[in-house]
Amino acid sequence: MTAFATVEEAWQVLCDGDDDHARAEAIVFLGEKRYAPSVPRLADLVRQADPGTRYLAAKALGQIGDEAEAAVPTLLDALRDNDMFLRAGIAGALIQIGPPAVPGLTQALFDPSSAVKRAACKALGKIGSERAVPALKYSLNDSNAGVRKFAREALERINTPEARAALGGG
Repeated sequence: MTAFATVEEAWQVLCDGDDDHARAEAIVFLGEKRYAPSVPRLADLVRQADPGTRYLAAKALGQIGDEAEAAVPTLLDALRDNDMFLRAGIAGALIQIGPPAVPGLTQALFDPSSAVKRAACKALGKIGSERAVPALKYSLNDSNAGVRKFAREALERINTPEARAALGGG
């Protein structure tokens, strides 16, 4: 059972509370309730908080879904974090946000970090947007074997005529 009866109570704790445990509960509650007005504050936490809070905030943004589109640039920046668990949480949030995240994820395929490119390939494959096919096709020639593998898997999941053609099929 949650400590909050309303989103207003959770919002108040998120904004003004100094108890880390209560703040974590508020983040989870606001995500579960898909409370879109919390997007800017949650994005701020993804940028500046400790790793655990960053993860919870990213997960909450994902639960909010496409209404969290404004947080996509922040999530894409956080995708560069060295913490693989946080990176996985960020990628999961971007997948749940869906099509609004596709342009940024497509750009992430050209990031210097192979870890970022792999995460972007996975997310794009799960979102399934045909708009990502040209960049994924380019990623089939990446110097990193993992990026090539995940680009191939993403194209297989997208499975449109253009994606099949990129894989050498028809």
